[in-house]
Amino acid sequence: MRQVSLVVIAALLGAATVVAQPIERAVAPGVTEIIDGGSVKTVYDRAYFASYSPISAKDIIERVPGVTSLAGAVGVRNNEKSARRGLRSSTDQVLINGRRVSGKEGTPSDLLEKLPAQRIVRIEVITGEIKELDAEVGARVINIVTDQSSTIGGSYTNGIINTTMGDTIPVFLVNISGESGGLSYNFSVEKRPQASPGRIVDRRFSPAGVLIGGVDETRDRSGRLLTSRLLIGYNFESGTTLQFNGIGSFVPSEYPDIAGAFTIAGTTRTPTTAILDRTDNKDYKAEGSVDLTVPFGSGHKFLALGVYNRRTIDEDSLTSNLVSATTVAFAADTRDEHAAEGILRGTFQFSVFNGDTIELGAEGARNKLDKDLDFFTLTPGVRTEVPLFNSDQVITEDRIEPFLSYTWQPFDSLVIEPGIAAEFSWLDQIGPDVDEERHFKFVKPSFNFYWTLSPREQIYINVIRDVAQLSFTDFAATVDRDGDEILGGNPLLRPERSWDFALGTSVTLPGDRGNFGLRGFYRAIDDVLDRVPIVGTASGPGNIGSGKSYGGKVEMSVKLGKFGLFDGTLSSNYTWQDSRVTDPFTRLKRRIAKQPRYIWGNQFRHDVRSWGFSYGLEYTKNGGFIESDFDKFDRRTTAADARVFFEQQFTRNVSARFFYTNVARESSVRMRTRYAVSQADGTVLQTERRAERPAAYYGVRVRGTF
Repeated sequence: MRQVSLVVIAALLGAATVVAQPIERAVAPGVTEIIDGGSVKTVYDRAYFASYSPISAKDIIERVPGVTSLAGAVGVRNNEKSARRGLRSSTDQVLINGRRVSGKEGTPSDLLEKLPAQRIVRIEVITGEIKELDAEVGARVINIVTDQSSTIGGSYTNGIINTTMGDTIPVFLVNISGESGGLSYNFSVEKRPQASPGRIVDRRFSPAGVLIGGVDETRDRSGRLLTSRLLIGYNFESGTTLQFNGIGSFVPSEYPDIAGAFTIAGTTRTPTTAILDRTDNKDYKAEGSVDLTVPFGSGHKFLALGVYNRRTIDEDSLTSNLVSATTVAFAADTRDEHAAEGILRGTFQFSVFNGDTIELGAEGARNKLDKDLDFFTLTPGVRTEVPLFNSDQVITEDRIEPFLSYTWQPFDSLVIEPGIAAEFSWLDQIGPDVDEERHFKFVKPSFNFYWTLSPREQIYINVIRDVAQLSFTDFAATVDRDGDEILGGNPLLRPERSWDFALGTSVTLPGDRGNFGLRGFYRAIDDVLDRVPIVGTASGPGNIGSGKSYGGKVEMSVKLGKFGLFDGTLSSNYTWQDSRVTDPFTRLKRRIAKQPRYIWGNQFRHDVRSWGFSYGLEYTKNGGFIESDFDKFDRRTTAADARVFFEQQFTRNVSARFFYTNVARESSVRMRTRYAVSQADGTVLQTERRAERPAAYYGVRVRGTF
């Protein structure tokens, strides 16, 4: 009897580990749902979006519920995590014909706008455990499948953008795409504005609340982004895939900022200074990446990623007093910065037992920053250098990270993935003021859990020990032109480490009506990065001890026509978050600096297909955040970003769009309390209200395909 019981138990366990065959079913016209183990794929074929006459892949994504955030402002993310090292990502990502678009430059929206819709056969939205992208559980992946014909096609955009500061900028985008056998390619060239003009009104008050002075500033800034992109992929008959992605950009910018200060005594306003701060900046970027997938054996594969990018910034600034009709320069600074990053990542994926997977690999990286910042005072005929500590640095970090994970699928609807990684890094800093060498090593376990309750309901859990990316600019002195401050660097920074916990659920509404998601997160953080005392009253970036951050996110996206309304798509997400850390200046508990209280994003689009007409609105708003320093404390609120557009389709291949950004014309406000000695002393010197109102952009662009 005992032997029979053991046989029955073994049979049941064996049956539980058998992975079911994919289940495919139609859920709406042009929409198919495929359930394959721990992942769910929703397929939107050409019939679903052809009647909208889309120009680019972005036009298609804007009409697919649940992924519209990839195409617009709704995709703004919370900062529940700091910048992550390396190539692994937890964000929604894009595949093209099943191939990753490796690299760290550009955004999904940029890429989608450069893919002609005429070549797209279908869009696949995948949720669940997705190995092809090294994406974490809970992330979404969009796979864009193009046709295999040998024809060449493309799209173009031409237009004019105006700003409320009086600037007019021509814009254009041309991209060419094609396929031939196993080869596919896409090439694009683009020009568009890249600047942040606006006006600033700064008012200063006595401790009793009496207006005592202020500053009025005009930032008539202009910049142009010139960028080109090349994407080439090849599918070999053996199943091997290879893809190259190259991006190059150049941004020349001019920042002529004019500020006039004044004092007020009673009803008398007395001008004190008028300053012109003119900055000329040239920013060059180049990145190349390679993605290789080699299948071998039975269900095994090797994946390799390689990325190399360089950035050069050449900046000159001249500060002058404006006296009557004469301009007298009295200070200047120059910035020469060269940054480079190279990453290689190789992964072996072995299919074992009944669909389980072992992932074994390593990632190596080198980051380098060579920065030289020089300050000068100017008197007639004399230029005198002003010494600034730690303004000339060469910083290099070498890092290697082996990793191992096991994906266990005890039954077809459940995926469990424990993993572990180890990180070793060597950091060298060389300069006239600092010569430092340090070594870091971290162990990073992880655990993923994904349960498909039904074809429309999933629950996921994610636990990971994470290490944040250090910003090398924090190691050396830098200039904050928006805040009108010189920030001292700190050569002894340590990376933030955290235990990150997340619990979430995703629900797909029946009949392609849309979806709903809910996510909660908690982070226990070591070595929180913030401002710290350095010498005397000086401060700079530093580690302030342990902290915690927690919150939740809710998101939804619906097709209004499926509820008996008009043909529209409405998407919204809202993130609330809070945190606790000990302030290094007051020793009191407060929120973590620069973390917004909430992030709210909305996107709406209405298509009147019988007229070939569309209009829409995007709205994003971040809640307030704080910043703390030795003798001042800031509370900041950010302006809402509201954008509208109206688009008319003239033929299947040509449309015109009118757009207006920053419709709300709100101001970002900084309320600063400045102390006579320090925050700890508590004696208020004055309070300041600084309102920054960015310029609005509006214009017309004509788009078409060929």
